[in-house]
Amino acid sequence: MKKLLWIRWLHTFMLGIAALSLGACTSASNPATNTPTAEVNTPVAAYPGAYPAPIAPVATSTNPYPPPPYSDLPEGPQFTINQPVRLSNGQVTGTGPAGIPIRIVNITRGAIELATVTIGADGTFSAPLRETFVGDRIAIMLGDISGTGLDRNQFIRGPGYEDWPLIGILFASAIVEE
Repeated sequence: MKKLLWIRWLHTFMLGIAALSLGACTSASNPATNTPTAEVNTPVAAYPGAYPAPIAPVATSTNPYPPPPYSDLPEGPQFTINQPVRLSNGQVTGTGPAGIPIRIVNITRGAIELATVTIGADGTFSAPLRETFVGDRIAIMLGDISGTGLDRNQFIRGPGYEDWPLIGILFASAIVEE
């Protein structure tokens, strides 16, 4: 027991000595005479080539960072998923603007594509639910618009739109129930 106390005391003593040594290393000295100076916080510019290097000037900008999200782009159309989405029905239905190609994805499973459909002339769509389980979140994403005359920038922001990292922009989403 005494030996353990002795080791603990020696350890504490050595840590104290080390702390004092480190404190002594922080004092400044005049490089020409190697004598201590009164000013401890000597500017780096006084010692050319000293470490750490002087801090580079900060660039000023009139634009805030991050930039406002898509505020200059027009608002896109609204899409909906009819709820509740029941796995027992075997399909998902919803609404959106006629003629827009959409993808139905399972974002719970890494945004795997469940179906690709084009919204009908009546503004509705229906797609099968495949590879989906109760509790999964499904969503609507923009499909392939090549050859349609549509511009992707029309579908960046809008009512109910969500920008998910590593997935993309979702127009609407719903949880799959039994």
